[in-house]
Amino acid sequence: MALPPPLLRLLLGSDPERHAAIGLTLSTSGRYLFNAGLVLAAVPLGYASAKTAPYLLACMLTGAVVFYALLRLGLSRRLPDPNLVMAQALYCALTVAVGYLTVHMHFRGVVLAFMPAILLPTQFALSPRRIRQLTLAMFLLLIGTTAVNWYVNEGETHIYGDILRCAYVSAILLAVCEVALRVSRARHDMKLKSEALAKALHKVEHMASHDQLTGLINRHRMHEILDKEWHRLQRQHHPTTLIMMDLDHFKRVNDSHGHQVGDAVLRQFALLADTCLRDADVVARWGGEEFLVFCPDTTPEQALVALNRLREQVRFQPFLGQHPTVTITFSAGLAAVRPSESMDSAIDRADQALYQAKEAGRDRFMQSP
Repeated sequence: MALPPPLLRLLLGSDPERHAAIGLTLSTSGRYLFNAGLVLAAVPLGYASAKTAPYLLACMLTGAVVFYALLRLGLSRRLPDPNLVMAQALYCALTVAVGYLTVHMHFRGVVLAFMPAILLPTQFALSPRRIRQLTLAMFLLLIGTTAVNWYVNEGETHIYGDILRCAYVSAILLAVCEVALRVSRARHDMKLKSEALAKALHKVEHMASHDQLTGLINRHRMHEILDKEWHRLQRQHHPTTLIMMDLDHFKRVNDSHGHQVGDAVLRQFALLADTCLRDADVVARWGGEEFLVFCPDTTPEQALVALNRLREQVRFQPFLGQHPTVTITFSAGLAAVRPSESMDSAIDRADQALYQAKEAGRDRFMQSP
């Protein structure tokens, strides 16, 4: 039966990503409380020791409250194990050990059998190394509990029976550990493969949307952005400017210094353009030595300020450190996107303004009417 959303938020918090871990801990806390009730009922009947029962009750109630509070209040977020899986498993094993010392001798085997079961949920959360550590800790706890039992319950001990019981539970523990290790390794391998696949997909997507030489987005990706922004402009009508830039006499650079230097010039110009323009502006390599800039919420007058800043960087700083004699200028055409026109039409007007800037002598900016 599903809980009402307000009660669900009260118990599990507002972060959906934490609901599974908090829900599991809440379920474990409920089992602690249920077993605490059984112990309280068992003491008067002589099925549990009144001497050690208070310690068992303290363990159960402390575990029920502390672990749920740590997760529900978000106090464990910064820990290496934010879900406290290892800590809860060790604490649960400790509670089983105290329960072994508390119950009547005829029930100790049943209580001790719960120890291997603690490993089952951990196989989906812990690494193989952690599972081995947890198994070793449980094995040592089994031996230690058996030895302590001979001291605490001296009159009820059967040494050979206790040793056989410990050996039998240890064998079950090792068998469960082997299964948990296989599941954990499979989960770990699947996680690594998923991460590798995600990285490969991200790389493919990046290659498909970015220019390999300059690192800027390519023409195809810019068209996708402009199409999305065009629909936004139909609703909001914010000022938007497109800038078409072209490096002046770029062919001379290739002819005089070679294509490697030409490629370095394109990379450096792309870096300066991406740095000097605003963070909101989107720069794309349009083709060859042409670059298209999308300036949202910007008038042409505001875009000119950024262009002049870029021109100063290109003019007055050594453009290429290894080739100080290489000088670069660029021309640009600006077009304010009209609400009634398509993005392709605005690009054409920016391209025409760029052509006018070239015809007027280059190293200048022209605005489309």
